[in-house]
Amino acid sequence: MTQEEFDPFEESGIRDFAQQKIISGEWSPEEALERSRADHERLLPDGLKSPDQHLFTVRDAASGEAVATLWLALRPRGGRTEGYIYDIEVREGFRGRGYGRATMLAGIEKARELGAEAVGLHVFGHNATARALYQSLGFVETNISMSLALYDG
Repeated sequence: MTQEEFDPFEESGIRDFAQQKIISGEWSPEEALERSRADHERLLPDGLKSPDQHLFTVRDAASGEAVATLWLALRPRGGRTEGYIYDIEVREGFRGRGYGRATMLAGIEKARELGAEAVGLHVFGHNATARALYQSLGFVETNISMSLALYDG
């Protein structure tokens, strides 16, 4: 990913993550953007040069057009090195054409090359399409959070 690609990626990621946290009921609309920005600043304090953070723009092999982005981090987990996918997004107009699967497979291979012994990620429960993709690639659920609304609204 280039610096020119990083700046809009980061701003879009901050907004999208805040929105997902609102939809999932974890954050209120009033706090979501600020909390999302703080999370991104913590993880990417030096932008593209942040340690153990690997950001990619995925391009169509034939046209060279940017079709997706991937944010892969290396982190310690359970006494081993884990590749952690913080974000994957296939751009509108390119969804449903295999780019998500290809991006995930390339990300898994990159994690392996970087020395990761496993790859983890988080997926929001309401994102059935992503959950199905990850399960088809062999990912298994390791933690499940559940909620019961006690009111309508």
